[in-house]
Amino acid sequence: MLVAIGIVVLLVSLPRLREFALRENEEDARALVKRLAGLATREVQAAEKPSIESLLASDPTAKRQLDDVEFLDGGMRLRRHGYLFEVGNAADGTYVRAWPWEWRKTGTSAYAWTPAQDLVAHPNAEGRWSGPDAPPQLNGDPQWRDLVER
Repeated sequence: MLVAIGIVVLLVSLPRLREFALRENEEDARALVKRLAGLATREVQAAEKPSIESLLASDPTAKRQLDDVEFLDGGMRLRRHGYLFEVGNAADGTYVRAWPWEWRKTGTSAYAWTPAQDLVAHPNAEGRWSGPDAPPQLNGDPQWRDLVER
């Protein structure tokens, strides 16, 4: 009888724990995009191809608080809590974007910040943005939605 109860508890708890982990990863991604955007607006304008590693190194507090990051591509990208992050320059200015390392396993939505759009989210329902070779495109896709009230 106790084994049956244990199995039921396990079957009910595991999906909830997974959902909790995904929500936490996504909340962390949104917060880190905002933080990187703040650093980028101060530090990146002059750099043609900004390094996210040097950007974080410019803020000692961020460096201490984000000690669990993994830098990829020579410091151009960052991986943390199931999301990839990238800072870059486009025609309309600096951008920050984040997308899941492994769609549905580490997160689903994509997030971005640009000076023109502020913080936006895309549901990424089809999972087209997942992993290091598939970053989100910040073009005029109508599914990008504002996360910051203006």
